[in-house]
Amino acid sequence: MKILKTKKLSPEKDRFSGDFPLSIFNSSFFKILFQTILNRERTFISSTFHSINFHPVSIVIEPMQTRRSFFKRFFRWIGFSWFFVFISLFSVEAVRIEVFVPLCDGTQLACGKGKAGNVRSLEGNLYWGAAYGVESFFKKASGYKVVERKDEPSGSSVLRRLRVERTPGKGEQKVSILFHAYAGDKIDDALSDFLNASAGNSESDLIIWAGHDRLMDRLPPNWKRSSRSPKPTAVLACESEKYFGPVLRSIGSTSIVLTRTFMAPEAYLIQALVDTSAKSGVKNKRAIRSALVDSYAKYQRISKRAAETVFSKLD
Repeated sequence: MKILKTKKLSPEKDRFSGDFPLSIFNSSFFKILFQTILNRERTFISSTFHSINFHPVSIVIEPMQTRRSFFKRFFRWIGFSWFFVFISLFSVEAVRIEVFVPLCDGTQLACGKGKAGNVRSLEGNLYWGAAYGVESFFKKASGYKVVERKDEPSGSSVLRRLRVERTPGKGEQKVSILFHAYAGDKIDDALSDFLNASAGNSESDLIIWAGHDRLMDRLPPNWKRSSRSPKPTAVLACESEKYFGPVLRSIGSTSIVLTRTFMAPEAYLIQALVDTSAKSGVKNKRAIRSALVDSYAKYQRISKRAAETVFSKLD
């Protein structure tokens, strides 16, 4: 049996004559792949390499059965290569966002009538069960799905944990959001947990506070130092630039969103932030601020210019 013959390839050579042109494999990836397959088949190839150009060669493999086996294995390798590329594209970890929501406390704030200010009413509270409360809003939001809903034991500071996932569009990242609903009278526990997460004691990529600005009423609590880097944060609360800003800077956290005026920390702002993060990343301050301004103007029925005054200016 003849093992291999090589010769110069004429451009006019019929591609079905038994000679196989390698000119389509001028990329380094295909050259390496091609040579590896040949070695596995225990065949030999002789080719001429110059300092710049890789000259086309032709290969004659005899008998025909060997040639067919070669091509079968070659295209099998190609298939496996693309399979692993495909898998790697879909194994990218989701962006993780954690949101701390202390329920509205009617004894401290103007939450509204009925259960809107009840510190333990998940169904009626302004920040959780009302139309623009977290759970009510995201249960109906297009492109979002509640994947986990866990009520905590009676007496716990956290009443419920809600995990929501956003379905990514083309070119977008998947986003997973974990909401913590704190009893309104346990807002100090929520504040401590938020600051600890911001300091790096969390696996999330972005930490959000959505509720009353507790630092208007008290000095900041101590937080746990972490060996990990501080997390980016967003504070949707009244005048958070003034009250939360210095504290977060002392922690080392980068503030993605802060506010300058009194405002409504409602769920549509979180949606705008998440949607933009899926498209542009959690650290794109300009894109996130623009989305928040548009959303706030829409739902509050105010001008975009008025909405821009609510959020802190970019550094």
